Amino acid sequence: MSDNPHRAPLTALFSRARPVRGTAGVVGMLLCTLAIMGGITVFEFVTPPDETFGGITLLCVVAALWMLPPWPALLVSAVALIQPAVLVVTGQWPPLTADFQFIAVAVVTVFGMVAVNALNRVGAEREALIASLTRFTADAAHELNSPLSAIRVAVDVTLRQPREPARYVASLEHIRDQAGRLSVLTEGLLLLARKDARSLVLRCVPLSVDDLLEELYDRWQGPAKRAEVTLEVEREAGTEIFGDPVLLGRLFDNLVENALHHAKTRVAVSSNLEGGVCVVWVEDDGGGFPPGRQPATVEQLRRGDSVPSRSGGTGLGLSIALAIAAEHGGTINLEHPVGGLRTVVRLPVTSN
Repeated sequence: MSDNPHRAPLTALFSRARPVRGTAGVVGMLLCTLAIMGGITVFEFVTPPDETFGGITLLCVVAALWMLPPWPALLVSAVALIQPAVLVVTGQWPPLTADFQFIAVAVVTVFGMVAVNALNRVGAEREALIASLTRFTADAAHELNSPLSAIRVAVDVTLRQPREPARYVASLEHIRDQAGRLSVLTEGLLLLARKDARSLVLRCVPLSVDDLLEELYDRWQGPAKRAEVTLEVEREAGTEIFGDPVLLGRLFDNLVENALHHAKTRVAVSSNLEGGVCVVWVEDDGGGFPPGRQPATVEQLRRGDSVPSRSGGTGLGLSIALAIAAEHGGTINLEHPVGGLRTVVRLPVTSN
């Protein structure tokens, strides 16, 4: 879990476990805690035998478990476990008192470590969720802003001065196209929201992969020609899966659209059957990534972590593709052929 240097110390103390960071801070806290426990042990020698200060030792153990990393905290607990034995040997504590103190320290240590680890795990998951939501919101805002800006500009230009009817028709067609793009983005955001809420409903039917890819080619051959890119679709006859045709169509649409954004001359789509798994890959010749900077996963490619970003889009389409594949029990992986990028979808071949 990452540190926040701007967080107030008191807030850090109560918002997460083990807030003490750095060698100096850990050593200082450890020595202070051991000094208090040593002082308590010495004080036991100058007080009547029937008076004990074991409660303060337990507080030191709790503080160490909460504020220190595991090994210093366990060192404090070990000293606290030794203390009863020392006081029994020197006659300062009766055996029964020492037994109770030993058991109390052991119980506090075990349950304290479990509680601290659980709190840290929950905190890490919360911060990861916040980071994911922040990134998703930024991606969504960027994607939605593009068609909205195009619509606003088209309207402003159209209203600026009188035009011929054909120019008005062209402007309206442009607005219609951008509104359609906006509708697709909105549906994609709704899909991701439903997946996160675990309310995404799949309408699965037996599907021919050949038919899916044939429809994919029909939808994208026009945009590919306009982009001056050759779209090649190859398939192995007879491969069937059980899935939602609309969502799977969206999955492959997003991958082809992403490939067209980066392709120089060619986008290839192919499918085959590998040991009961349907494999569909989409490859472009957009140059790929330099050796050593190749993204290992689709999630890394989507975020752009430590890899040069590819122009066109912020990864919302890839997020939707990942979500759809996961809902169908499949995966999406990356391969790096020379001069390009290959996105590989694996879907289980099942029966109704």
